[in-house]
Amino acid sequence: MASATPTLPKPACLSIESGGQHRRVDVTGVPFSIGRAEDCNATIPDVRVSRHHAEIIQEDGHFVIVDKGSRHGTFVNGIRSERAVLKSRDEITLGVPGVRILFIEDPGSQNISSAYLTRLASSSDVSELEKLRLFLEAARSLKSGVLQDVLRNMLEYALRLTKAERAFIYLPDKNQAPVLTCGLNSQGVALLDDADVSRSVIHDAIHSASEFISGDVSQQSMLAERQSIMLHDLRTIVAIPLRGKRPVAGAPAETGGVLYLDSRMASRNLSGVGPDVLRALAGECAAVLESARLMEAEQSARLYQQEMEIAASIQRSLGSEADIQCDFARVTGRSIPCREVGGDFFEVHTSQDAVTVILADVSGKGISAALLASVIQGMYYAQISAGGSLVDVAASINRFLCSRVAGQKYATMVVARVDRRGMLNVVNCGHVPLLISADGRCVRVEEGDLPVGLMADAGFRIIEQQLAPGTRVCLMSDGISEAESPAGTEFGIAGVEELLKAATDVQAILGAVNSYTGNRELEDDRTVVTIDYTGAA
Repeated sequence: MASATPTLPKPACLSIESGGQHRRVDVTGVPFSIGRAEDCNATIPDVRVSRHHAEIIQEDGHFVIVDKGSRHGTFVNGIRSERAVLKSRDEITLGVPGVRILFIEDPGSQNISSAYLTRLASSSDVSELEKLRLFLEAARSLKSGVLQDVLRNMLEYALRLTKAERAFIYLPDKNQAPVLTCGLNSQGVALLDDADVSRSVIHDAIHSASEFISGDVSQQSMLAERQSIMLHDLRTIVAIPLRGKRPVAGAPAETGGVLYLDSRMASRNLSGVGPDVLRALAGECAAVLESARLMEAEQSARLYQQEMEIAASIQRSLGSEADIQCDFARVTGRSIPCREVGGDFFEVHTSQDAVTVILADVSGKGISAALLASVIQGMYYAQISAGGSLVDVAASINRFLCSRVAGQKYATMVVARVDRRGMLNVVNCGHVPLLISADGRCVRVEEGDLPVGLMADAGFRIIEQQLAPGTRVCLMSDGISEAESPAGTEFGIAGVEELLKAATDVQAILGAVNSYTGNRELEDDRTVVTIDYTGAA
């Protein structure tokens, strides 16, 4: 944290409300940091607040608040801001319920709460201040509790302020059509039926961000001429957009919904409530809705991450590493997904007379590729365990994919079987060529057929080759051969051939590819499997 500079535009302080407690912190220098970390000038011990959430700096003789890349954002008077010039009485929120900061310049000996009332009051009338006090109580209640309870509480105070008969909150659906989210009447009864509200007013408020505040509709021709208002004999109407953050500087704020109140009687109280109070109430509602959405998104992301971790654990248990020894061969392999789960897999099956390996690469990445890879892996294991031939296994997987996901997904795969006598049988379905290394030389097995999942009537063939003891067979995915250097050149099959000539093992091959790419984040799954034929005992 940078050291504070003592020169300030003018004295200032923060009135911080957190965890139901209020405290005052003087701004003694700039930059003045705000966050959860203990080294911040204003420490807010709430786990939802970022460690270094925001800071106040000085620019051209003004205080400016700057968001420091926080998780939930920094809001000034309900508008999300990366950087904003602060004025006295500005309200700062940190995107989470229960934390609110009032910025005061020249605080002197004035009472902060009174200053906050003065900011919203249009006059010093005692009744108006009492209404503002109710508003402040409502605003504080918005910072805790279940969203539906919070909205209900806000509607209760809105009804008390305006003396209207009914209050509703409308939020837009995915088509931006207003949907009733919460309703309440002046007796505290929840309202589920909104058939007789002014739909045109709600529509205009949510789509054009227009405000409607009238204590006697009959005196305003613009509203009185609306059919729904005339039909239901509505006299008092309030419809205020719930404005959210501004996505671009200078752009209009997003409308996150509408606060709507009405009554069949003209409300004298409404004329005594300044429009700024109602707008502030709607702003508080918009802020809590945005905080609730952020928390919901965070919770969904956390649940998704947990599911991905479980999926990755299951995939690892199905075979991401192998080191299997039998009396005539040794199989070593490793698969590294570029995401939590991957579309590459390999499976090793051993019997008394042979060892069989499949390595497959499903098109695409992520969940869909991993799911299909698991299906193919299960089909392979079941058929090989039942004594199926390599050609039958490939044909069966191909028919399955063509019948279920034709045109959406396909897979390249290579199946290699080495028996006790050293006979190598290979079926290559559009995969990277298999490599055979012995005595410092390396040979590619180029022959192959179509990937599985493209044509239902595709044919597959076996390629045979006799191995001498001491021969290594290498299977790889294209995440190895197509790995690129920072300059954009591929590692290539030739790069793997050179490593095999030097008798490099699986771990060293993966390490060499990683170094070649400059240790950058993986762009594709990487899988390598080697079969060392040692000869029958």
